[in-house]
Amino acid sequence: MGPLGAMVLAGGLGRRFGSDKRLAALPSGESLLEATLSKIIPAFDETLLVLRPGDETLAAALSTQFKTLTTTFADDAGLGMGHSLAHGAANITRWQGAAICLGDMPFHAPSTLSTLIRAFQAASQSHPIIQPCHQGRPGHPVLFHRAYFDAMRALTGDQGARTLLKAEAQVVQMIEVNDSGILQDVDAPSDLASG
Repeated sequence: MGPLGAMVLAGGLGRRFGSDKRLAALPSGESLLEATLSKIIPAFDETLLVLRPGDETLAAALSTQFKTLTTTFADDAGLGMGHSLAHGAANITRWQGAAICLGDMPFHAPSTLSTLIRAFQAASQSHPIIQPCHQGRPGHPVLFHRAYFDAMRALTGDQGARTLLKAEAQVVQMIEVNDSGILQDVDAPSDLASG
């Protein structure tokens, strides 16, 4: 069985935020992206961070801070999340499964990631998709079996994995977690204190 990895999508422009939200400081003093990576990296065998061209300085700083982090640059990241996801999926051929994580979601509990991983490993289906939900509302990250990587590589536009989740709805296993952080992303500066 190959490694279980996390793909962190952080190549978007985040226009609604007003500045580069990835660098915005949380109350902890960490940047939004640092805080997200701090939660994700310890839980998975490998972590791939998808950035956009021009992010080389950011990538170097994060690689110094997180020694096991791999970064890649999606040339067409500005065209939408689907393009970043497709680019990332082309770089994870060895993984058994991938958790698709958003770079602006640092508020989920580490125990949620452990819960998703255990559900993936224990799944009776041969090609599981595991999605957390809180009070019936689906959230992130979503853990996909490698069988869906080819479909990921064909994604375009701004839908990300939503298209794939809809197409494979009968396979998706929803895991209820007591963690509202799976629903909390950062769209505006006021969201930075919501964790």
